[in-house]
Amino acid sequence: MSEDTKTYKNKILYILNHIAANPSLLKRSLPEKIAFLYKQGNMEAQNTGNAPTPQEACFADIVEKNGFMFRSKNATAAPEDGLYYIYQLKGSQREGDFYLREYKNGQVVNENVLDLKHTQTKTFYLNDGWFQKGVIYIVSWNKGTKKKPNHTVYIAFGEDIPSEEEKAYMTELIGFKVAKNTGEKKIGSLKPYIRFANQYTCERFTDETTKDHLEKVLASLE
Repeated sequence: MSEDTKTYKNKILYILNHIAANPSLLKRSLPEKIAFLYKQGNMEAQNTGNAPTPQEACFADIVEKNGFMFRSKNATAAPEDGLYYIYQLKGSQREGDFYLREYKNGQVVNENVLDLKHTQTKTFYLNDGWFQKGVIYIVSWNKGTKKKPNHTVYIAFGEDIPSEEEKAYMTELIGFKVAKNTGEKKIGSLKPYIRFANQYTCERFTDETTKDHLEKVLASLE
C-alpha cells in the first residue's frame, strides 16, 4: 500500500471513528454549508435536486476539515492530485450521497461511497432504493424518546444491514418492479410506473450489531 493510499484510508478511518464517538457532530446547524451543497459549490448557480439535509451539511464540513476538497458533480476538468468529495454524483434519488475519492494523474485511485440517513424517531425512509453492497451507510437516529432523546449513529456496509429474510423479500419485490417498469407499457391513457416508498426501522441496530458492523467497515480500510 502506497503512502498516499495509507493517508486516504487513515483519514476515512478517523472520520468514521470520530462520528461514531460523537453523534452530535451530525446535528449541528450549518445553513451556509447547506446552501453551498445545494448549488454544487457555485453560489451564482440555481439550486440542484432536493435540498441537502443538516446531516449532509455536517458530514461535508467534517470531511473538509479532514483534508477532502469539494469537487462539483458537474466538473469536467481533470482535478489536481489529492483528496476530494463529491455530493450526490448520481442525483438525489440514487444511492451515494457522498463519493470520497483520491485522484492521481487525473484518475480515481481510491474511492468510497457513503449514503446518509437520519430520523428523529426509530424509522427512516429508503425512498426508491434498497441497501447497496459496498456502500457505507451512516444512520443518525434517536434510540431514546422524544422527551428524553438519545441520539446515536449506526455505520455499516449495505449488505450487513438487512436480515436474510428481508434480502429475499426485497429481491423478489425489486424483480417485480423491474419487470413491470421494463419496456413501453400503456393501459388506455395510463402510463404506469412503480416506485417504492419503503421505510426501515432501527430496531435491528442493537449495541452489539452497531459495534460489529462498524468494526467490519473499519477493518476494510485498515
